[in-house]
Amino acid sequence: MARRNWRLMAVLTGGVAVSLVLAACAGFWNTGPKLGTLVVGPVVVTGPDGYVRISVTDMREGGLAAIQLGIVGDEAITFSDIDPVSVAIEGKNEFVVLAQDFATNPGKGTLLAATPGTAVVAGEILKLVFKITGPNPTLTVAKSKVTLASDSNAIISVWNLSAKAY
Repeated sequence: MARRNWRLMAVLTGGVAVSLVLAACAGFWNTGPKLGTLVVGPVVVTGPDGYVRISVTDMREGGLAAIQLGIVGDEAITFSDIDPVSVAIEGKNEFVVLAQDFATNPGKGTLLAATPGTAVVAGEILKLVFKITGPNPTLTVAKSKVTLASDSNAIISVWNLSAKAY
């Protein structure tokens, strides 16, 4: 009789332990939604030309509908060894470039783009194409000077900036 009670107690203890482990693991899987991320790729050199892809991932509030990278005099884009006159921006996923300036202030640029169609939750939105003028072309974006707008006509205030390669 005592032996049977001991087995029952061992089985119940094991069951409780398994339940606690599963409950603890479930807490780790129940994470909040990811922050949206603006991804500015590296300069890719193809002979005398180069390009940079800009995309988004995990955008909330219906997706990204518009992007502003600085204003003239407070530019968000800095670059070197790139011909500013040659910079051409291709809109992707229905994004249309509304304004751009890469020539007013040396080594700095701005752009404004939006989509008249469906906002983008994840995917490429812009591709900057240009002529390379030196051995070490760079292009960076200052997050503090970027404004993102959602499909719900609101500013997306919480997001990440990534410069990882594609």
